[in-house]
Amino acid sequence: MKARSIVVGVGAVVLLAAAGAGALLYAGGRKDVSTSSREAARLYREAINNERSYYFKEARAGYAEALKLDPEFAEAMLGLARQSTDADQALALVRKAARQTDRLTERERLHVAMELARVEKRRDDAVRIAGEIHAKHPDDERAAMMLAGRELLLGKPDSAIKIYEDVLAADPNNAEAYNQIGYLYAYRGDMDRAIASLKKYQFMRPGAANPYDSLGEVQANAGRYDEAIANLNEALKIKPDFHDSWGHLGVAYEGKGEPARAIACYEKAAELADNDAKHGDYLGMAARVAFWTKDRAKLEDLAARLAKLPKTPYTEMDRDLVAAAVALLAGKPAEALAPLGEARSKWELAVAREKPPANWVPDWPDWNLVSALAYIAQRQDAEAMPFLERLASPPNPVRSLGDLQCAYEGRALLAAALARKGDLDRAEKLLEQNRKLNPGWAPTRDLELSVAQARREKVLAATK
Repeated sequence: MKARSIVVGVGAVVLLAAAGAGALLYAGGRKDVSTSSREAARLYREAINNERSYYFKEARAGYAEALKLDPEFAEAMLGLARQSTDADQALALVRKAARQTDRLTERERLHVAMELARVEKRRDDAVRIAGEIHAKHPDDERAAMMLAGRELLLGKPDSAIKIYEDVLAADPNNAEAYNQIGYLYAYRGDMDRAIASLKKYQFMRPGAANPYDSLGEVQANAGRYDEAIANLNEALKIKPDFHDSWGHLGVAYEGKGEPARAIACYEKAAELADNDAKHGDYLGMAARVAFWTKDRAKLEDLAARLAKLPKTPYTEMDRDLVAAAVALLAGKPAEALAPLGEARSKWELAVAREKPPANWVPDWPDWNLVSALAYIAQRQDAEAMPFLERLASPPNPVRSLGDLQCAYEGRALLAAALARKGDLDRAEKLLEQNRKLNPGWAPTRDLELSVAQARREKVLAATK
């Protein structure tokens, strides 16, 4: 019950090179980031390291402080634009950076051009410039992120992985590349290879929170709940306000079958979230647990809290989906259809603004799931089937971990519906497919038991 999307992170190690008084200072050991202020360069270096560590609040503050000291510091403008949750602010910052071309290095100019194309929604231009950067500087993580993201949307995860392998070939000590490769494997459901790559990331950055978080998140989505909980708790020891670790801990407890702890973790993640969209997402995830466990009071409480968030397209989509879930738990499935329609309309507008590639099929798994549940609650399995089939066989080849979760919940619902029709062979194949991805996911346990019970009843009937 939240609007999930594929997210590929970006960051870069920045080291300040020594320079004489009055000289330009360069970050990264190369002449690719310039400022006339030594202190601005130091703050920028810290901000980049915080961004690379996924400490986004600290990164945002660092970029802002660097710009106070050097208002013409183009790369700091780009950093602050990347961290901004205000699209207009981000656009203004990048356009201002683009006016600094006379004091920028070639690599900086390419970064500015790539970011400007991105914020102006000129995706093809952004990818073209990223390709130019990657060809000249294969260790450049921002260009790699742009290229890999496009390959993902085109359904080419192997090509995306190859891009990060190029990064590693140029810089074997680039731990972040292992992080990204790990997620790329996870997005296509190859959890063992994902975990192996993320363990390399963890080994290379043992004192940072994010390697423990990344590994824990993938383990939680692979059914390795106790290992996930251990890693996520380690991330929180390092950085107690690392809100995504609280959210991923919620996934682990949800999968393990401890709904109260899962909801508490999601609520903590929402409390610590650094923007309204994430706040709404985590309240939506808590709502999903409340729905599956039929905790109507908690679901209504979460719906009320979502309604108080500032209105954005994403918080309103979360609000509408949870409103539909409230209607379902209240035994009024017909009343779920209106908020579902509202949510779909807002989602379609958001997709249109993002201008995805032509081959990408518009698909919102969470909406499909709640729509299917609305029809199932009205005993209209036939109407639910198209939504369930779409969940079981998603039209886009690469999905986020949240979308994979929707897929196996959808397969379990489809299996139960097929069992009710007597198609037990296909129902059992769907559940076997689920077990390979995430064995023992607690919210679908009752559905799996219903299929097993239908098989027992069929066998018993045959022996009479």
